[in-house]
Amino acid sequence: MTKSEKFALLLILLVAAALRIYGFADFSLSNDELSALARLNFDSFYDLIMEGVRIDGHPPAAQVILWYMTRIFGDSVFVVRLPFVLAGILAVYFVFRMSRQWLNTSAALIISALFSTLSFPILYSRLARPYALGMLFVAMAGFFWIRIVRNREKPTDFIWLAISLALCGFSHYFAALNGAILAIAGLFLVRRSSLKHYVFALMGGFVLFLPYFSIFLYQLNAGGVGQWLGPPENDWLWKHIDYAFNNSLLVLVAVLIVSIGGFAIHKTKKTFVGHGLPFVLFLLPFLIGFFYSKWVNPVLQNSTLLFSFPFLLVFLLSGWDVINKRLIYTASALLVAIAGYSTVIQNRFYDTDHFGVFKELAEHIVDWNDRVEHDALLIGDFNAPFYIHFYLDELDTVELDLYRTTDEDGLKNLKELIKDSDHDYCFYAWSTVNQAPEVEEMIREKYWQEIERAPYFNSEFVVFKRFERPEAYAEFEFEKNDSWNLNPDKIRLDSIQGDRILIDGESPYGPTYQMGLDEKLVNSETELITRIEFEGVGPETEVQLVYEQVNEEGGYVWESDPVSRQLISDSLDWAIFHYQLKPNENPGDLKMYLWSPKGEEFYLREMKIWIR
Repeated sequence: MTKSEKFALLLILLVAAALRIYGFADFSLSNDELSALARLNFDSFYDLIMEGVRIDGHPPAAQVILWYMTRIFGDSVFVVRLPFVLAGILAVYFVFRMSRQWLNTSAALIISALFSTLSFPILYSRLARPYALGMLFVAMAGFFWIRIVRNREKPTDFIWLAISLALCGFSHYFAALNGAILAIAGLFLVRRSSLKHYVFALMGGFVLFLPYFSIFLYQLNAGGVGQWLGPPENDWLWKHIDYAFNNSLLVLVAVLIVSIGGFAIHKTKKTFVGHGLPFVLFLLPFLIGFFYSKWVNPVLQNSTLLFSFPFLLVFLLSGWDVINKRLIYTASALLVAIAGYSTVIQNRFYDTDHFGVFKELAEHIVDWNDRVEHDALLIGDFNAPFYIHFYLDELDTVELDLYRTTDEDGLKNLKELIKDSDHDYCFYAWSTVNQAPEVEEMIREKYWQEIERAPYFNSEFVVFKRFERPEAYAEFEFEKNDSWNLNPDKIRLDSIQGDRILIDGESPYGPTYQMGLDEKLVNSETELITRIEFEGVGPETEVQLVYEQVNEEGGYVWESDPVSRQLISDSLDWAIFHYQLKPNENPGDLKMYLWSPKGEEFYLREMKIWIR
């Protein structure tokens, strides 16, 4: 490399470092990062692996680094994230070295310039998760691998390839997949005289990974993230590419212009290894992840293709060769400027919450708790109390009354707290959970007035004040009319015990409320809140509230919510339900009613409906 090329690389690395280091300790730890920290409280390395890593579904590298870092330096956010930020910066350097061996210095400068400034690799370089490590180790493996394939290897490159492949396996399983694809491809590309050493290198990499192999098999059989991650749509790849290039037409067009420009300027012979193979190395992990997610268990996310992303850049910019250096530096500077502008200014990278927050929620809780002089019921929805207390304990000594409403007994526990509370305020904070809309409606049973709402990405903080519910939009008054359809023989009017209507095997459907819908109502995210009071419902009940949207054209939407999630008494009890109207060009009618599938006998005392 010439001095000017070394200087250009230095500038690119400085830009990469600045974009990854800036404020990396200031934004809230994510749910996954806090999950990793929650699994560090072990006295021995063996316990860490068996109890902290084995149950997670990820290889051990990130967890081991965190265990040693926090034991030596404490658990500040700076300490927790620093190794991964450094790995992300080093990954840019190895992407350059790999690209230079694959193509040439000119192309490598343009590729590393783009890789250093796109938000996709920047984001995952700033998290205490396996992504930055996998990105680094795949680039390292790619560098030593292509040197061997190009017949430029040193004897130590085989050793480093073995180590790099093992590190891919220890960092992330999609990084391991990329390493495995490289390893297999090399069997067909390495020259005969080097094949024996190459096979020994592959065997060495496997031997290094072998002590962890039984845990790998356990994690593989345990499944992945399919419980919350759905199978990919057929257009997933295009959406991923759009995401990888900042969801920016400006960036995508600039990359395509530089890419096509390289092929147009140079007339050099195109080879499979130099120009076709990088695209295959990008595409294969996607195809494997796509069909595995379709047929077995959903695992495909944007982050899982981070490790193969450099190969896409190598493919796109493989047309560049050694020419006028000014043109190379101009192309590199252009991509740095456009991608950097898109990341920092257009996408507001440093002002955006990319994951659910915890730090801000803790600050809100402490601030508002002081404002109301600790006269608040504190409700949270978190995967574990540790996640909010990581920040909360630094600010004040505060314990929440409930940390989870979305588990099996969550709504029941919340209803008990609401029923018994004598506080004037209620705070509700949640992050990175499948939030149940009934939670806020249950809080409004006693705390109707909303004082403040602070929304964040996949997280929120809300302040409610004690206030009675306003008058209902519709109420069941034990008579049949245009809005309410019922079996009058089941009505029991009693001035002493109260009016009731019997629901049983003979009449398993309760009073049906019907309302006509218009296009404005169904297309404005209108919500319906239904509150019922009942008695005699047993703990094993299958009673549910049903919502139906029907129209004359045969359009039909059916949803139901079980009463059992909210049941705390088999005598007099209440439950509250939430339903959002579904958009439709022909809105039709809405029907709602209680249904006892097995004919369970009980009484309905009250049914009220609010529209919001």
